Amino acid sequence: MRFLLPDYNIKNSKIKTFIHLDKTKLCITIFGMEHRQYCIYCNKEITTRSSEHVIQNALGGLLESEDICCPECNNYISKYIDAPFTKTFNPIISRIDNFSKTNNTKSAPPCTGTVSYNGREYSANIKNGRVVSCPDLSRELRCDISKLPTAPQIVSYNFDLENTAFQTGMAKIAFNYAMSQNVDFKYLASGLMVERTGNSVNSIQYNYPVVPFCPLNPIDAFIESAPNTTPFHNMILFSQCNELWCYVDLFNTFQYYVLLSDNVPNGKQVYANYTQTLQKLNRNAPVLDDLHDPKTVMIYAQQYGVEPTMDAAEFTRRVNNAVAIKSQKVAMSKIIGPKIASMPFMSMMMQMQGDAASMRLMYDCMHLYFDDDIFQEKNFRTVTPALAGDGSVAYPHEIMRLVSETPDMLRQYTTMKFNNLNNQLRTQKQR
Repeated sequence: MRFLLPDYNIKNSKIKTFIHLDKTKLCITIFGMEHRQYCIYCNKEITTRSSEHVIQNALGGLLESEDICCPECNNYISKYIDAPFTKTFNPIISRIDNFSKTNNTKSAPPCTGTVSYNGREYSANIKNGRVVSCPDLSRELRCDISKLPTAPQIVSYNFDLENTAFQTGMAKIAFNYAMSQNVDFKYLASGLMVERTGNSVNSIQYNYPVVPFCPLNPIDAFIESAPNTTPFHNMILFSQCNELWCYVDLFNTFQYYVLLSDNVPNGKQVYANYTQTLQKLNRNAPVLDDLHDPKTVMIYAQQYGVEPTMDAAEFTRRVNNAVAIKSQKVAMSKIIGPKIASMPFMSMMMQMQGDAASMRLMYDCMHLYFDDDIFQEKNFRTVTPALAGDGSVAYPHEIMRLVSETPDMLRQYTTMKFNNLNNQLRTQKQR
């Protein structure tokens, strides 16, 4: 495993880091057009709509947009940008039970790794959690591995982040999400480089700065270190001052900010978020017992998000309908909320006694993320309490400042997240 950290230099060094929180300005204001008439890449008129996945379908992405590009450019992107990027994640995708995607639903991506046989290790090709070939072992034993009395055991998976393909893929996701939210292309144009001959596209580059995430406050640190039983993707599009950022979180492990623009007018405020789970939902009608008991009915009603009624047939119909239409798209608070609720605030505060700086950071963080016990999701991943000084700061800028001073902090965090994901997938296979 190796991590190649992206270049997180920002071209405009004059951008102010400190911001003032104004709840009246943290509203949803999406700007742009309803339907795009011309392809964003080749500029040809879109006569046939082509659905482009915001997060690649191969990664389980479900959100699509028909207002980005023409079918020809969509095919180009799929072949030359998406394929090299998504290949990186094959060792993860192949190990998620009931992994959900809309295309090639039965295909399992191949990957490579290391296997053990009779105390020795070999390189192998793996698919769907099974060793399909091991050339060195086959040559050594002069037989196909399928004929071995005991199959080689998988020791590890190869997971190499190829810097260019990885950065391009993350930037493309951020760009797609902004386009799907009708952000005016003129604010994104400076980072998109398209080489074309006439209307034929020769190359596409997403030259947007990419900043790796790491937690800078105790609430975020707890959220990210807590075991995660449900893999998910998350995107947050937000503006700060004259900047437009997109936070991209894949598999709750690969977390990056992408700076899409630094010339957004102050009056153009943007906020949108999208969260989805990655495993197919069980849509079997549940067995509902004791529907004559009001307490039991209330429990079922809360569990399935339906209105309670003591009419057993009607209540069963409501629950079955809720199960049938349940979406993998979920509110971000549904994922983050339970983690925060499990946080032992009192014991943590007790441990901080005597440490005025830590106590103040926790206090500021609680006030930033909560208002009358209501989670303020628009502050999540967009701002964080200042570690040096008062008030709140833009999260990506504070990360850049700290990482430049302590680069090992980022490497330790990314390694921890990757190990947590690997342990989660191993536990899943053992169940």
